[in-house]
Amino acid sequence: MRHLVPAALIAFTALPAAAFDRMSRSDCQDGVQRVFDLVSYQSETKNAAIQDAIRTIRTTPQGWCEFTVTNATDHLNFSSIEWRLDESIRWTNGGIPPLGVEVRVFDVRPDEMQGGGETTRPPVDIEATLRQIPEAGMIVVERAVMENGAGDSLAVSGVFERVFLSSSSMMQVSMGSAAFKAGLMTLTLDGTHENPFGFGVSVEMRGDPQAQFDAAFDTLSSLPDGVVDDASRAELTAFASDLPKPIGTLEVSVDSEAGLGLMQVVMSMATMATDIMDESGSATQNPMEILFHGLTVSANWSPDAQNAD
Repeated sequence: MRHLVPAALIAFTALPAAAFDRMSRSDCQDGVQRVFDLVSYQSETKNAAIQDAIRTIRTTPQGWCEFTVTNATDHLNFSSIEWRLDESIRWTNGGIPPLGVEVRVFDVRPDEMQGGGETTRPPVDIEATLRQIPEAGMIVVERAVMENGAGDSLAVSGVFERVFLSSSSMMQVSMGSAAFKAGLMTLTLDGTHENPFGFGVSVEMRGDPQAQFDAAFDTLSSLPDGVVDDASRAELTAFASDLPKPIGTLEVSVDSEAGLGLMQVVMSMATMATDIMDESGSATQNPMEILFHGLTVSANWSPDAQNAD
């Protein structure tokens, strides 16, 4: 399989890795308390439940914060969560985001999160590591992974630029200036479960395999010229032809020359909404062309050797 790592991510991997704090129980509880202080709850019952939950937070022998779900909090749809921070004092003392966050969530139940009926989807574990580089104005998703015991996994990494989190005022400015620069997604599917991760949206593939392939091909065909080269288009088409239960690994990288910002996304959505509301289709530009302007997408599909043609 080719490795399609964007240049922005390659540049980040050359930076020295910073160490995470060994969290104390007070660090953990104070940090969570500060999060809930940002939210105003009118219900005294809910506030009391939150305080009870915060008091149950412990630390592991390795220095992670740990919260384990009890009968009173079983509605959270996971068994436990662990986290640690880099320079946690920035958050607990000053309300400024730490330099790094690492989170692990265990036994997440996709069906319960999606609110639908029970399926055979197995529980999912989630791990994520995020860092900020203040001097460069960058947020980096080093690694975010969902995986289950059936052999399915979804891993993403990415770089966001023009993000400055040194103060409340700079954070507000960053909401308008932040832009996606590059990302990489690796999806490995065992083929046992259709839509193995679920999560909040109904994305079950429906219809016969040919109909699913046609729908995927139509989506690929609607992408503006220059976004996907012929080789990557062929890889994505090959992946689509293996629906609904492909077996193998799909790798997709996205690069944005100028950075995909909020304004570009909003303009694309506004154009799409105008086109939908006006039956004459009066939009002067394809919303896909606005959204994907300056983006390049590369893809590689590696089917399982036993299932490849």
